[in-house]
Amino acid sequence: MTPRQRRFVDEYIVDLNGRQAAIRAGYAVPSAVMRASEFLRHPEIAAAIEAAMATRSRRTGITPARVLEEYARIAFADARLLREWGPDGVAVKDASALSEAASALISAIEAPRSGSGVRIALHDKNKALATLARILGLENDAVIMPAGHA
Repeated sequence: MTPRQRRFVDEYIVDLNGRQAAIRAGYAVPSAVMRASEFLRHPEIAAAIEAAMATRSRRTGITPARVLEEYARIAFADARLLREWGPDGVAVKDASALSEAASALISAIEAPRSGSGVRIALHDKNKALATLARILGLENDAVIMPAGHA
């Protein structure tokens, strides 16, 4: 592998964008897509990318299973993990009482200028469900029926 091809590998694992990786590795913009396509089919380069991604996964602890777990946390989030409600109204649970899973559901917390109440925004459940469905091979046009209801 040439030094520029090695640079392509290093750049590719940054964002998995072949065109941009080729450009950042020093290849001409007009030929970047062609170069990226060629490199991604090259066995030695493909193997180097796979090895680099495995090393990054070990170093960061980010694995496909962990990504799926996070999507599942968001997709199947339960508001009761974050709030309590009853006859006296709605109250946000104390941050120290939240589990790691409950904390992962929160995308933003806003306190209104009036000083009363708080707004908690959760990650998009529909997007998480759609992503899980795509990853698991469930197509949007497929009808999912409970067992025994064929």
